[in-house]
Amino acid sequence: MIKKFLNIDIEKAPPEMELEVELQCRQIMESNDIDSIKRYCTHLVRHKLRQDMFLSSLLNHFIDIEFEEEKSVLNYSKVFSYSSIYLSSKSLINILSVLSTS
Repeated sequence: MIKKFLNIDIEKAPPEMELEVELQCRQIMESNDIDSIKRYCTHLVRHKLRQDMFLSSLLNHFIDIEFEEEKSVLNYSKVFSYSSIYLSSKSLINILSVLSTS
């Protein structure tokens, strides 16, 4: 499991949250209402997209801030071209997908 990303510690979920998720998973597995499960799954897929886009924007913002700090600390007019540091939303979504499956 990845414990750090962009110098940010990734904390483990508290036991209460893990228990809540486990209870919800068990409810879903015990359900025989396929239509409700389908609606729930499609809702989760759409919600995951919104979360990914939010996290992508947040990470891009952090990268922008770090880039500006590096530029001012090193006092270079051009350390790197902006496009070489700025990650695309798609690449960040791929990174987040890897993190969420770990």
